[in-house]
Amino acid sequence: MNSRLPPVSVPRDVYVSRREALNWKDASKPGLRLAPVHENRDTGRFLGLLGFEAMTSSGLHQHGDVGFSYLLSGSIRDYAGKTEPGEMGINLPGATHDAIAYVPSAVASRLDGHVLYVGEDFDDAPHLHAGGRVGNFTNKRPEDPPTLNVAVESIPATVTRVAGLSRRLISDYRGTAHNFRNAALTLIPGTRVPPFVVSAPIEIFLIAGSFEINGQHAESGGFCIIEGGTQVQLSSSHGAFLIAWSEAPVQWLDSANPDLFGF
Repeated sequence: MNSRLPPVSVPRDVYVSRREALNWKDASKPGLRLAPVHENRDTGRFLGLLGFEAMTSSGLHQHGDVGFSYLLSGSIRDYAGKTEPGEMGINLPGATHDAIAYVPSAVASRLDGHVLYVGEDFDDAPHLHAGGRVGNFTNKRPEDPPTLNVAVESIPATVTRVAGLSRRLISDYRGTAHNFRNAALTLIPGTRVPPFVVSAPIEIFLIAGSFEINGQHAESGGFCIIEGGTQVQLSSSHGAFLIAWSEAPVQWLDSANPDLFGF
């Protein structure tokens, strides 16, 4: 089953999802819930929120591609360590673990590909990982921690040439098959980003504040998807702090600024 966030207003190719409109559903394992914004069970691509009740675990699994988990509340740990609020947990391809929450926890998540499970009886019910499937696997790099935890706001902010906008580069996808960027952007009140065109999708989770994009209003706790080929007008009247995944450099229309997301 594939689902796509429907457009909520014109113009097309920019989709905004508000937190109160997210459709939460139970996963196949008790205590796990998810609110997909975009999911594709064939490819394993996912963007949305995950919820863990206390004493709930994901089950033993191996990531076939890169996974991101920005912890909003609670804590989640595996055998190698703990991810806490404000940290981005990054799972590189081959990462193998079972993640457990001892307290209620909420996560903003993006998956770039499928996930393998052992000993699970899968059916048509939603699963914690959109591309979850049964398979035999071994941990080929047991010396590597399964989750790389990055305290996002501890990363020094880089001042950009866009007045009022600073960037924290979380991941440049080094060591993976992708040349993508995962970055946190801060827009102070009154920031207006020069117009640009995206050649590949950009996915955004808005942690706090609000911004305006192509005539739509995005608020904290919500998501935004910008499709490739879209011309973008982005501004923030009252300030915004967001996390974005960009899959290619942007093309500026009337400026010579470096890339917005750190390419």
